Amino acid sequence: MKNTKEQDKLFQSYIEDEKLGGTRIMGVLGSMLYIVFAIVDFFSLSRTLEQVFLIRGAVVIVLLGVVVFSYTHVKILLKYHNIIFSMLFLIAAAGIEAMIYLTQPEDHASSVYFVGLLLIIMTIYAWSFFKTALSFVITFTIIATYTLIEIQKGISLDVLFVNIVFLVSGFIISFISQVIRDRYLKDNFLLQQSLKEAVEAKTLEAKDNAYLANHDPLTDLPNRRYVTELLEDSLEVAKQDDKILAILFLDLNGFKQVNDVYGHAVGDEVLKVVAKRLEFAVREGDSLSRLAGDEFLVGLLMEKEGLSEVNKMSAKFTAIISKSMNIDGMSIKIGVSMGIAAYPMHGDKINALINIADKKMYKTKKGVQNIVRDRQQGESEPVVIFPGNSRHR
Repeated sequence: MKNTKEQDKLFQSYIEDEKLGGTRIMGVLGSMLYIVFAIVDFFSLSRTLEQVFLIRGAVVIVLLGVVVFSYTHVKILLKYHNIIFSMLFLIAAAGIEAMIYLTQPEDHASSVYFVGLLLIIMTIYAWSFFKTALSFVITFTIIATYTLIEIQKGISLDVLFVNIVFLVSGFIISFISQVIRDRYLKDNFLLQQSLKEAVEAKTLEAKDNAYLANHDPLTDLPNRRYVTELLEDSLEVAKQDDKILAILFLDLNGFKQVNDVYGHAVGDEVLKVVAKRLEFAVREGDSLSRLAGDEFLVGLLMEKEGLSEVNKMSAKFTAIISKSMNIDGMSIKIGVSMGIAAYPMHGDKINALINIADKKMYKTKKGVQNIVRDRQQGESEPVVIFPGNSRHR
């Protein structure tokens, strides 16, 4: 699982749609309530109807403006969501408190406006995702402002006390509901994250297993099974585009002596070096594989007129493999025997072409061995061709 900071960042991203939805609901529903409750003004206000209507109109414009803004400037709204949304609640509450301030003692609208103020406080915890401290500050500001207005208007203390109890009760109930909602949201988010990570782990494991099944663990080159699939694809291209597919079967000369003299660990390093050299030498789109032991396979997709390029590539492979390599401070040199078969000259089946290239390589290797044997018989001291280093000449 990710650390707490990463989880919180992901959770904030997870609830972005909820934040946008809450902002829009607050804007639209708040505007509707402000407009609908205007009906009450006609029957409950005596002398301040015009001022109250102006307040209602101003608040509705602000609320609907934020709704429009939430569609046109989504990134800005999400970035400054706490500031914008908290101002939205404070403006809505300020509008109601201004209307309460304008009511006269004989007006009955004050109690209706009080209900609207209670709804706003409850809405803070229902539709917002503020941190607890910010929610408390907004709520305290609204309640404190209402208290000051009512004291200034001379409301009786017992009525004021009852009203504040209602506001605080609404705040407590809403706050507990928000805590429960956020806990379930967070749990659902963590569950989704766990499932996502589990799926990703399984997918990665499957990819790793597929990679291991298709590649040689020592050199990371495609293995025989996988390179056969790659060559099958190349053969289809060659048939469709009238090209040549040349298959080069490579077998290292002197590799057994390396293992015998220096050990298999050094032999493995030699194979890695050879694999890297071949990787750098082949062209993009060519196929390269370690078949087994010290055997490698190269597939070259060529244009028909570029058939001579096959010989150049084989000479290039021979040259780079035969270069001396430094393994653990030892200068080691090996050689290579190679057999070549090509579509369409030698057949149109991959396995058949590989077998032909293998047989040609074997003939080449036998020829090299005969040369070595002849040279050794003419020398008073045994000669090891493709020796490990200067100490075995």
